[in-house]
Amino acid sequence: MADELVLSAKRIWYYSEYDESAFFEWLDKLPCVKRYEGELDVLSIYVDEAKVDESALRELLALFRRYAMEMEQLRVFDRNAFASWFRDSRAYWHASV
Repeated sequence: MADELVLSAKRIWYYSEYDESAFFEWLDKLPCVKRYEGELDVLSIYVDEAKVDESALRELLALFRRYAMEMEQLRVFDRNAFASWFRDSRAYWHASV
């Protein structure tokens, strides 16, 4: 499907059982996340690009930062609709993305 992209979460470190639950609850709350599948130490997160709005992107940025996932993957969302804030060099994610 053209509007679906896959983000990868590799070797996520959870600090407790509740922390792991919180991670998956966070994913479940994001309307842009269609599903996720794990194989070995990689979780594939399937995202509906059409449902990625400013709120969803900010949540993805926070989730990726909190769980130390490879934020470079989020460059795919560097588009005109988000440029005014996404490209802000003072933002906590800027150097990582």
